[in-house]
Parts: sequence; structure tokens; C-alpha cells
Amino acid sequence: MSDSQDQIMKSVAHRLAVVYTGLFTTCENLPIPIALPDGGDAADIKAVVARVSQIAEEQPVPEEQQAQLFTAAVMWLAAADLYSILKMDFLEARADAALGILLIARDAVTALGEWLIEMD
Repeated sequence: MSDSQDQIMKSVAHRLAVVYTGLFTTCENLPIPIALPDGGDAADIKAVVARVSQIAEEQPVPEEQQAQLFTAAVMWLAAADLYSILKMDFLEARADAALGILLIARDAVTALGEWLIEMD
């Protein structure tokens, strides 16, 4: 992998971690807290995040906040899947897609986090 590709992969990995940290913290602070793994196997983390998307509508919060939780989870999951593909078959457009998807996930988790702070 070229230096440019290495840098892009590091950027995607870093942003995945940052958004996951936001999702982790937000899930801990939901009315019905959801515990996400603090590290461990990538497949286990993906499975738990997928489960978050499935149970988002069970949270006793308004529909908009349920949608934000769902969006954050599925967009993070999509970006994580793209990152896995990138490790095997790097394509800059795919990396750009992962970064764009992570922006959507970040915005959703940020909006939900801000709402939770306001409700506190």
C-alpha cells in the first residue's frame, strides 16, 4: 500500500473510532442504557452495533431520537464494513464513501447526544 493509501486508511480507522466512541457514550446515557463493547473483536462489535439498530425504536424517546440512534448505528456499521473491504481491496472512492458515511453517523450521534444533555 502506498503512503497515500496508508494515510487514508488511518484516517478512516481514526474516524471509525471517534464515531464509535460517541455512539458508545450516547448509548450509555440513553433512558434504557445499552452497553457497547469497549474494545475486543471487530465482529463482536459489529454484531452489537447491528443490534442497537434493531432495538433503537424500543428506547423511550421521541421518534426523531430513535431515528438518530438507528442512523448512527447503521451508518457506523456500513462504514466499518467498507473499511473491512478497503483492507482487502483499496479503492479511493470506497474510502471516500466510508468517510462520507461516517459524517452522517457523527451528525446523528451528535444530535442525539445533544438532545440527551438537554433532557438531563
